[in-house]
Amino acid sequence: MKIAMLAPISWRTPPRHYGPWEWVTSLITEGLVSHGVDVTLFATGDSVTAAKLRWVCPRPYSEDRSLDPKVWECLHIAEVFEHADEFDLIHNHFDFLPLTYSGLVSTPVLTTIHGFSSP
Repeated sequence: MKIAMLAPISWRTPPRHYGPWEWVTSLITEGLVSHGVDVTLFATGDSVTAAKLRWVCPRPYSEDRSLDPKVWECLHIAEVFEHADEFDLIHNHFDFLPLTYSGLVSTPVLTTIHGFSSP
C-alpha cells in the first residue's frame, strides 16, 4: 500500500518544540514505515522522516514570517492532490481545507481532525 501523509506546514514534522498536529503525523508516519508501509510525507522541506519526503514550502511559516501562510498552504495541498493517482490513500492531517480537493480525485482521503480550527 502506498500512503500519502499530508502534514500541516505551520511547524516542521516532527516539530522542534510546539506542533501537536505535526507530532501526531510524524508518529503515525514513522510507525507505518517501521512496519514496511510505503509512505510519502508531504511536509515542510526541513522535516525529518524515514519516509519519502515531498515538499513545496521550504520551512515552517511560523518560523519565517516572510512566508504567506495561505499561499503556501494552498500550494502544499495542491501538490498532494496533483499526485493523488500515485497513492492508494491520502491521510489528511491538515484539517478541512484539503477536503475541497477530495472530490476531484479517485484516491480515498482519510481525514484526522485534531481539533477545531475555527469557532
